[in-house]
Amino acid sequence: MENHYFIGIKVPLQTSRSLAEQRNSWGLLSHKRIPVAEDLHITLVFIGGDPQGEIDAAADALEQVEQAPFDVTITGTGYFGKPERPRVVYAAIEENVLLNELQKKIKQALSGFRWSPDNKPFVPHITLANKWTAKEAWTEIPALEPERFGVTEFCLFRIEPGSTPRYVAIKTYKLKDGV
Repeated sequence: MENHYFIGIKVPLQTSRSLAEQRNSWGLLSHKRIPVAEDLHITLVFIGGDPQGEIDAAADALEQVEQAPFDVTITGTGYFGKPERPRVVYAAIEENVLLNELQKKIKQALSGFRWSPDNKPFVPHITLANKWTAKEAWTEIPALEPERFGVTEFCLFRIEPGSTPRYVAIKTYKLKDGV
């Protein structure tokens, strides 16, 4: 199977463990995939496969992205799909101009490559569970405590489906002011 890639922000371990503990307290049996704490992240751009062999050039292009460090605030829980059968349950991220700017700069840096990155609107989130499998509908989406963490870097990740953790940072980029 061909490797797949994405660019994202790794959630600091203290925060990811807190989110995983809260999620685990829900006793989820409703979703097929429950990521381990070490895999929690904010996806900025999903690349997918690299049939043209451009990932090394893309890794170099990402060196040009300049963005000052910033904080991210988790505001609670969100979902994609229907509330009674959410296909994805996630930690919701407060609207953040600097996070949106970083995502746009990364998309721009990757715009000259021949793969087809995901063009869905950017909805910053941290996936806590996905792939609904339950027969019983939910009556409510469980709550999360608000949390805040600093973002000082982003990473190019390779997806390794048979491994735990399954997202491997193959290159890390420090955030810096563009002055």
